[in-house]
Amino acid sequence: MGKSGKVLGIIGIILSAGAIGFAFIVWNGQNTPNSDIGDLTDELNNLIDELNNLTNNIFVGIWDGLDDNHDFVPYNLLNDWLFELLENKLNNSDYISVSNNNTRITLLKSGWYRIHLSASLSAISPIKTYYISLFKDGTLESYLDLYYSAADSSFYHNIDSSVLVYSNSTNYIEI
Repeated sequence: MGKSGKVLGIIGIILSAGAIGFAFIVWNGQNTPNSDIGDLTDELNNLIDELNNLTNNIFVGIWDGLDDNHDFVPYNLLNDWLFELLENKLNNSDYISVSNNNTRITLLKSGWYRIHLSASLSAISPIKTYYISLFKDGTLESYLDLYYSAADSSFYHNIDSSVLVYSNSTNYIEI
């Protein structure tokens, strides 16, 4: 989403076969016995092994053009809209389905998807905030870009960003 203007770019979706590991720390105010730390270390080592064995990436969708789409509420304003995918170069229907005037991508197989967006926003207004948001099932999942334009900012803003999204084989995304 962002300010009105023409958008050019490439969006690619890659399904990563295998597991994607990540680590996080949650403080719950309780002490952890050493045996729990050992179990956690084993789990992290298993995740690292799985990450090192990721060798199979499958490109499932590539588009060479994007435009702003104002057809769907609540994304029908000049400053709040969806990307419409244009000039499809690859659409692997085993993994994705595109609908809603090419604004919605349903992820058909469970697993991790890497969503990559390369685009150039034009007609950027000075002293404005621009968000490129990724929605999963209509709920904000993450931001692909956040841009604060300065008073003397350029007319264009380039984006080159990726995000990982997990699908349970029924989820859809919109940008």
